[in-house]
Amino acid sequence: MAVMGLLSAITVPAYSQTRFISENLLKVKDTYVKRILPIIESDSVYADADYTEVHFKQNDASLDIFHMNNRLALRHLDKMIDSLGIDNITAIEIVSQASPDGILSRNIWLSEHRSEVMIKYILLAFPELESKISVNTVTESWQNLAMYVAQDPYLSDGIRKKIIDIIDSETLTVGQKKAKLKTELGRESKVGDVYQYLLTTYYAVIRNSGVYILHNMEPATVEPLQPAVEETAPVLQDTLPVIEKEPEPEPEPPVRKRPVLAVKTNLPYYGFYRKDLGWAPIYNVEAELYPTEEGRWTFLGEYEFPWHLSKTSHECFQILNLQLEARRYFKKASNHSGHYLSAYAGVNLFDICFDGYTGHGYQGEGFGGGLGYGYVLPLGKKSDTRWKLEFFLKGGVYVTLYDPYDAGNPFSGKYYYDWYDAPELFIRRNMIFRWFGPTGAGVSLSYDLFRKKVRDK
Repeated sequence: MAVMGLLSAITVPAYSQTRFISENLLKVKDTYVKRILPIIESDSVYADADYTEVHFKQNDASLDIFHMNNRLALRHLDKMIDSLGIDNITAIEIVSQASPDGILSRNIWLSEHRSEVMIKYILLAFPELESKISVNTVTESWQNLAMYVAQDPYLSDGIRKKIIDIIDSETLTVGQKKAKLKTELGRESKVGDVYQYLLTTYYAVIRNSGVYILHNMEPATVEPLQPAVEETAPVLQDTLPVIEKEPEPEPEPPVRKRPVLAVKTNLPYYGFYRKDLGWAPIYNVEAELYPTEEGRWTFLGEYEFPWHLSKTSHECFQILNLQLEARRYFKKASNHSGHYLSAYAGVNLFDICFDGYTGHGYQGEGFGGGLGYGYVLPLGKKSDTRWKLEFFLKGGVYVTLYDPYDAGNPFSGKYYYDWYDAPELFIRRNMIFRWFGPTGAGVSLSYDLFRKKVRDK
């Protein structure tokens, strides 16, 4: 039986769990194809149905409002329930499914828990709907994948037939089907690696929970018609004023917390060691301010303060460094993670002497600035995790004015500037050093320290 709207050369089974709805379109590269939605399994009698689809990240059953178009979808779901009214809703059916990759047992768990997440979301604002909600779990959405492939305009007839034959095979196990899709599809001129094309184009779409709202078009209660009566003269009588019942307030959206300020520290800096000083960590702390929840820009301040001095030698390692930075993350609404670019500027002062024999060292002040690149990796599966790991590189220009000094040998307890001309000609910070190139690198551990309560509009 040919699937509706497909090329006549491709014939696939008519799947009972999916159907086409022409007014829903999915963008594929530079064109649109029909979006495939799960069919309703409920036996409820209804006049119409409204559909909302929420998507999930790979191997994740948590509801992320920033993933794909989830924010708009959930807003549509709330408005539809409000506009219809509880009494006009006959049933709500939730159809959850996982993409056909990964382990089957894990996908079953994901489908079930995605349905539970959607139930909790609906009942949080509309507890009266509990008795009207039912769940239909598809688990792995092989049928959706087959029907998307059958109508794909960029795949050749041969590769479409090959994919559908693998999916429809009755001799292959689920694991063998997944292996063949990964290893036997090859490349096509219009899409490149075919399996990667399927992953990015369709797997993310069929990893979802669909919510059907079955409802009556007219209000559930209709006032009965009154029999006609003859007009009579009005009779005056005492009447009581009619007191209209105030409408019940709409339930407020749930309160959640968004990060406002993160603190972090560069871990490799704590591994600094000198023979006479011993362990001499470069103490450092950094604060990152998130002005908005969905924006790309953040602002940082960094302070480094190693202050080490050996009592038995001339060695010292003392630095005060202050740096300000602005970042722009590549992806909007990324929970401030992923790739970013930065610009920074800073000043410092220092006293460094690593010559434990003669006490020859340097004192001075410096300033600089430049650009940086980094990547922020959330630690944990939850999208709102507080812990993150950050990898970064910085490069730019650094200029310092400094003076060499000498403690003498043997050490006399006094330090002298390394100057051999007339004392009256000496000017402090008479040496200058310029550097252009790498200025920083590290791996920082970050924690979202402060969070602000917000409520979705």
